[in-house]
Amino acid sequence: MENDNLKAPEQDQQVDLAQIKSMLDLPATASDIELITVLVNLVANLQEKYEGLLTDAVEMEDKLTNRDLADFAEVIDEASIPFWKEQMLTNRSVAFEALNALRNRLADAAPASVETPPETRTIPLRNRLAAIDRTVETLATGSSPHDASVAVRIRNRAHEIAKADGVPFLIAFSRAEKEFSKE
Repeated sequence: MENDNLKAPEQDQQVDLAQIKSMLDLPATASDIELITVLVNLVANLQEKYEGLLTDAVEMEDKLTNRDLADFAEVIDEASIPFWKEQMLTNRSVAFEALNALRNRLADAAPASVETPPETRTIPLRNRLAAIDRTVETLATGSSPHDASVAVRIRNRAHEIAKADGVPFLIAFSRAEKEFSKE
């Protein structure tokens, strides 16, 4: 019975092979094998183009879905992202309605639970070193040669300590600072 359904189509429809050969730029004397080869190559090229277009469409759909999910980042947690991604792909409008309803519900509940934190007083940072007497010359040049030489000496001594004792540079630097602050 299945063989009855799979019978070849009736020969009522006549195919003009000469017209097909001319559309494919084949000579009229081309054999059926040449015609079939050209048609198979044509179908293969179309299949490649279709697969490329399908890949591009899937990538664009994923980008759009990820962008839409990023818009609802405050509503969606990490564990539910795959669920919402699937919902966006299957029925975008219903998923948007549900996410907007969640956003509105959270927005209505948020102002009631928000309390103003107690005001904390910030203390401005101060220079730990004593005030340095500056002259007009040091203010004009922008740097003090004495300060630069001390900093260079501390750095050099820190490198020496680090190499000699085999300690990290930060520890060696603090030891060098202590040595120069005693002077």
